[in-house]
Amino acid sequence: MRISHSLKNMVISLSTQAIMVFLGLISRKVFLDSLGIQYLGVNGLLTNVLAMLALVEGGVGSSIVFYLYRALATNNQYKIKALIRLYKKTYILLSIIITFLGIMLYPFLHYFLKSESMPHIGVVYFLFIASNIVGYLNAHKVALIYADQKGYILTRINFLFSLFSMISKIVILLVTKSYIFYLAFDLLIFIVQNLCNGRLINNRYTFLKTKETTKISEEEQKGIIRNVKALFLHNLGSYIVFGTDNLLISYFIGVKTVGIYSNYIMIINQLSAFMTPILGSMGASIGNLIATEDENKTYSIFKVTYFVNFWVYSVATVFLFNLLDPFISWWLGKQFLLDQTTFYLILFNFYLTGLRGSISAFKDKSGVFLQDRYVPLIEGAINLVASIILVKDMGLSGIFLGTTISTLVTVFWVVPYLTYKHVFKRSSLSYYLTYSFYTILSIISIFLTKLICQHCVKGSDFFTLIEKGIISLIIPSVLYLFLFFKSDEFKYLARIFIGLLHKVNVKRIKLVKSNHF
Repeated sequence: MRISHSLKNMVISLSTQAIMVFLGLISRKVFLDSLGIQYLGVNGLLTNVLAMLALVEGGVGSSIVFYLYRALATNNQYKIKALIRLYKKTYILLSIIITFLGIMLYPFLHYFLKSESMPHIGVVYFLFIASNIVGYLNAHKVALIYADQKGYILTRINFLFSLFSMISKIVILLVTKSYIFYLAFDLLIFIVQNLCNGRLINNRYTFLKTKETTKISEEEQKGIIRNVKALFLHNLGSYIVFGTDNLLISYFIGVKTVGIYSNYIMIINQLSAFMTPILGSMGASIGNLIATEDENKTYSIFKVTYFVNFWVYSVATVFLFNLLDPFISWWLGKQFLLDQTTFYLILFNFYLTGLRGSISAFKDKSGVFLQDRYVPLIEGAINLVASIILVKDMGLSGIFLGTTISTLVTVFWVVPYLTYKHVFKRSSLSYYLTYSFYTILSIISIFLTKLICQHCVKGSDFFTLIEKGIISLIIPSVLYLFLFFKSDEFKYLARIFIGLLHKVNVKRIKLVKSNHF
């Protein structure tokens, strides 16, 4: 059942994401042509400011969802309802606090915008705040359906809203060239979308409307509070590492550079959106697995997800290495390219973070928050100090080198060690050996595909990009297939694939017979 839900989530998300990526690229081009790079930079800057305000959430949601997995696994509806009510009350309070903090922070915004001219920045800022608050007011219901591995139900309706919103915003930019109208319409659609999602979830989980409930035990309350404290430190550290880049770029270099950098991040995020259904759809399944199986079964599934994680992120890194710069040059122009050192560091950080995805998922879904609560703060402090020092000598690339250094000296070692110790109950040495082997293969794939592209693909038009893309996808995949087809992880995945084909074939035969009669 876990596999079935994960695959259903993955297939639906992948099919809808392809359309959104195409529209997203058109939307970004129209945005730049209509408003300019400065507005794009402001958009990225305010996104980071909101991420800073979101630190108030402190991991409340993740901590409550951890207990939701257990309640859903045993179908304890009273406990589910009690947890959802706690989630709702907490997030209403958080939305009030974030609104207050947003108002308090506004007078300091000019320190990051400096001399950049931006009309109606106050209206823009509070539209961002409002959009953030709307998401909080419905978070408890969304958390329930995803924890129950039914996220694919929302994916369908969210896709329709996103499709309508994306097309409408493109029209708004072409007709009005107004950033205010662009944001206001986006907020309006988001409000309607949240109302529809809430109604859909209420109809599916009708027991939420009943009055009967139970109290959360004192032990669970203490566990939630303990995890929230730990997760706040995790979130704060993560923000300092990943959420301050735009703030530092804006302060030390300029908001226009934020806009140029945001194009790279947009494409990387779009590619990540394709990978999220493959890896992220397994999140709730992992939580259910840990809640119901022993560490040996859990570890065997982890090795499969680690293998999938490597394959996906390795191929993605190879793909970006060969196509990201040429694509931006073709799409927007050479004036929107970053220097090569910065590009390589962005790509390396993408690989470091991505390959840690599977081990982090098992750590988080098992509730291991307390043991490394101070590590993200240390990572964040190293990142901030190193970035500020290096940016003065190296410029933009120094900011990203600071991120690389902080990752390699902290979470790169700590997260696997704690997960193996507390979740799998074994030594983490095998993880690092496998990681080294995977990384060597990724480097070989990069150089191999680069060599083939240089000698076999000429030109810089769109069809050249397609040729490079095909090479970047096929060459590493064939290499990994040749190396791993006898491994236990690959055999496990092959059995799942064959089982799915069998199910599809059985359904097709039944459909043919029913139509015949």
